[in-house]
Amino acid sequence: MTAAHSEEALQRSPAPIADELPPWLARWLLIALTLWGVGVQLNESLATLGLAASALGVVVSWWARRAKPGDAGSAIRAWAPLALFLSWALLVPALAGRSPTWTGVARLLDWLGIPVAAYALRALPPRSRTAMAAICGGVFLLSCAVAALQHFGLWPTAGAFQSWSWTRIPFWRVYEPVAQADGRFMAGGLLFHRLKFAHVGGLAVLAACVLGLAARGALRVLGLTCAAVGFISVLEFPYARAASVALLIALCVALILSLKGRRAVWPTLALATLAVVSTLAYRPTRERFIAALTPAGGGDRGEILSTGIRAVSEHPFAGVGLGRFRPSYFGSPETPQHVIDNPGKAHNQFLSTAAEVGIPGLLLFLFFLAWMARSFRPTEALGALGISCLVFFIILSLAHDPLIHPPFSMGLALCLGSARARAAISVR
Repeated sequence: MTAAHSEEALQRSPAPIADELPPWLARWLLIALTLWGVGVQLNESLATLGLAASALGVVVSWWARRAKPGDAGSAIRAWAPLALFLSWALLVPALAGRSPTWTGVARLLDWLGIPVAAYALRALPPRSRTAMAAICGGVFLLSCAVAALQHFGLWPTAGAFQSWSWTRIPFWRVYEPVAQADGRFMAGGLLFHRLKFAHVGGLAVLAACVLGLAARGALRVLGLTCAAVGFISVLEFPYARAASVALLIALCVALILSLKGRRAVWPTLALATLAVVSTLAYRPTRERFIAALTPAGGGDRGEILSTGIRAVSEHPFAGVGLGRFRPSYFGSPETPQHVIDNPGKAHNQFLSTAAEVGIPGLLLFLFFLAWMARSFRPTEALGALGISCLVFFIILSLAHDPLIHPPFSMGLALCLGSARARAAISVR
C-alpha cells in the first residue's frame, strides 16, 4: 500500500468539525494540544496544563456548537466502558472507607484525556494537526540528542542545575553509571529520568513510525527520522530493559499493520535482527539483560510482587484505595528492607490496579482496554497507532507500573485519543 493509499484510508472518517469552531477556539485547541504533546516530553506541570486547557477547549466548543443537554448523555454512553471503570475506581473503594489520594485521582482522571484528545484533534484543521505533529517531533529529536549527551557524560555537568533544585526535577538521575562501561550513564533526555524517557519515548517512536509511513512530503521525512533516531535512543541510552523489549514488539506490530502483506516481512525482520544483534554485541547492555534473570539484577521483583498479591488477598473486592498501595504496607517479616523502602508499587500495573481498586475494578479496566482495541481499525494508520500503543503499554505493564509516571500516563492518553480521532495528518 502506498503512502497516498494510506492517506486515503485515513480520510474514511467522520467529517471534521473544524469549520464549526470559531477561529480563536481552533487556535486555543492547537496551543493546548501542542502544550500537552510537548509537556509529556518535558515536565508534568506543562503536560497537565495542556490536558486541562484541551478539556476546557472541548467544553467551550460544545457550548459554541449549542450542544443539546442530551448530547452529554450520548457522549457518556459512547464511552460507557471508560465511564464504568472510572466510576468503580472512584466510588467503590471510597464507599468502603478507603479514600483516594490526590495523586491516585489525578492518574485515574488522565484516562479522560482519551476522549478529550479524540474530540479536540478531530476539531483541528489538517494544517494545525500537521503543525502540532512537527513541533512535537522536533522536541522529541531534541530530547534524544540530550539523552546522547547525557549518556556519554558530555552534558549536563554535576552542578549545572543546582540553582534549579526548587523545581524538584530529578536532574541527578542522569548520573547513574552504567555497569562495566566507564564514563557511560543512564540517560533521561529532557525528562531527566531514564524510565520516563524510555516509556514516553516508546510512545513517540510508535506515533512517528505510523504517521510517518502514512504521510507525505516533509512530515513523512520527519516522522521516519524521529522513529529511527528515537528507537536507537530508547534502545541504547536509558538502559531500560522492559521498555526496549516492549518497544521492539510494538514497533514490529506497527510495521506489520502499516505496511501489510509481504511488504512488512523484511523491514520487520531487519528491525528485530538489528535490535537483537546490537544488544548481544555490546557487553554492558548484554550483561544488564542477563542480570535481569537474577534476584538482585531484577530488583527482587518476586518480593515486590508478593506484597501486591498480599494486598489483593486482603482486599479483593474494593481494594485499598486509589494511590494507597505501597509495598511497605503489605510486607512480611521476611521482606527485605530495600523492598519495604521501595517508593513504587507492585512492578506489575495490573496487579497494582487490582490492589487499589479490587479485582472487579481490574476486570473493568481490562474490559475497557479490550473495548479500546476493538474500536481501532487496523487497516487505517491511526488504528495501527492505537493497537501498537496498547501492545506497548500491556507488555510494559507486566514488569513495571508505567502509569505511576504522569508524563507516560498523559502521553498514553494523547496517543490513544489521537488514534480514536481517525483524522488525517498530512502535508498538502
